[in-house]
Amino acid sequence: MKYVSVFHANLNYAYLVPERYEYVIRSSYELLIDTMREQFPKTKYVFEASGYTIEQIAEKTPDVLAKLRDAIARGQCEFMGSPYAHPMLPNFPEEDGVWSIRFANEVYQGLLGCQPTSFWNPECGWRNYVPRQVLATGYRNLVGDFEAYSRSSGPYGMPLRPEIYEAERQGTKAFYDFGFDYDLPGNERAIHFPFQRVEGIPDGRLRVFLRTDRVAQFGVRFFMGMEGYTLEAYLELIRKYSQQPNTESEGALIIFADDAEYVGTNGWFRLKYQNRPDNVFERSLDAREKLIQLITACEQTGEFITFDHACNRLPVLEETLTFDDDSAWHGARASTWAETPMARLLRPWQDLVREKLHVARGLDEPTRRRAWYHLTSSYNSDGQWPPTLPESPHIVHPFNYAYCFENLAAAELLVGGVDRDALDVDPVTTVQAILVPQQELILDKIRHMSASTEPVAAELIGLAKALIEASREMRSIDGARVLYPAEYKVRAESLVAARRLVGGVDIEKADTTPRQSF
Repeated sequence: MKYVSVFHANLNYAYLVPERYEYVIRSSYELLIDTMREQFPKTKYVFEASGYTIEQIAEKTPDVLAKLRDAIARGQCEFMGSPYAHPMLPNFPEEDGVWSIRFANEVYQGLLGCQPTSFWNPECGWRNYVPRQVLATGYRNLVGDFEAYSRSSGPYGMPLRPEIYEAERQGTKAFYDFGFDYDLPGNERAIHFPFQRVEGIPDGRLRVFLRTDRVAQFGVRFFMGMEGYTLEAYLELIRKYSQQPNTESEGALIIFADDAEYVGTNGWFRLKYQNRPDNVFERSLDAREKLIQLITACEQTGEFITFDHACNRLPVLEETLTFDDDSAWHGARASTWAETPMARLLRPWQDLVREKLHVARGLDEPTRRRAWYHLTSSYNSDGQWPPTLPESPHIVHPFNYAYCFENLAAAELLVGGVDRDALDVDPVTTVQAILVPQQELILDKIRHMSASTEPVAAELIGLAKALIEASREMRSIDGARVLYPAEYKVRAESLVAARRLVGGVDIEKADTTPRQSF
């Protein structure tokens, strides 16, 4: 069996602020590039990054950019492309996504000197036009998600994989769902060979190779050191999904295709599994050792290849590949990203700017392109993420929201303004939807602290209450049509300060138990 590793780098990550960019670049991206060059100089790997991420690497760590260029030039690293500012392609018109991918391509050509052939579709979100966007912008290979495929229906409404569909299809939208209730055989051909037939696309023009959370998500948890997710268990899983009949040509398996930040930093791990939202993107001291152990062990049984190799030099599957519109990876739906409170607030304004961009007269071509750049940059998914749910009452980070807002305001300015009075939105409702659930958790803890017989500083409790009240004050945004970043920031930061004063609250209820069907 051949192996593929894809490291997805995204500095537009929620809760990752510019002051920490260099730290993450060096702790994760540079660590990956250096380790592969020094320990495994002949081993192939795939590194993907958005146009925004490459620009930030060039600006903040030009020496790391030089190392990446060298790895690409030597043929060790296949660089994989993606849209400029990590938007969810299915949630916006087809034309808009094409613009975003083109802006990223311009960065790759200017800073890396290459046009990638393989494409990373953010969150594996799907709508029928996504493959057309990929082809229109110069790509020939696409990453897909096995779980989304195996839970989808074909053009006549019949499940593509009935045995998996029956066991794993969810009737309701999920934030994430890592439940694998179907015990997938290790010789599953759909994760070993590329599809050359994609619904709606002429045969052979686009090759799609599927990752699976059954392996890739285990890899994330291995790097995070979660209990039970050991190297031995990871290798056992890789061996299971490396099975093939003796009569079959050699295939490939993607052993890692997830956030690169989890190799070198803890990403969101402490937030998701330890309820410590102030401890994100910290350095993982054993990341290099774990990477070396993993690659060494895999190379004892197989060869690492690039994603392009897997798509174009392995036997192809004859089945037609399709996904349900609105599908995404991790058992989620693409529209989950479009239905968060911040996304619902921004979308009507984005639509007005797009309409004006289409009809605005007198715009020269550079101005029109710049407007498209800022408009599509405002689609950044992590600026409107994560969703605020009863079981996980997260808040949107002020910096990430400001990135979307400022790009959208710039696009509006370039097209000559829009009628904001036509916006049927309510920033008060938005802020309350995001902040109130966590405010209530903090107030509950304050009441518990006040009733406790243990000595508690009354001044601390009083300050925490005052901060919550400050985060609840809405008079300055009542009746507004847009939510200025400063207005959101002061309220969000007041809530965070109150949360810290009371020693934190549980804002994520994640299951850390290893699943047998992983």
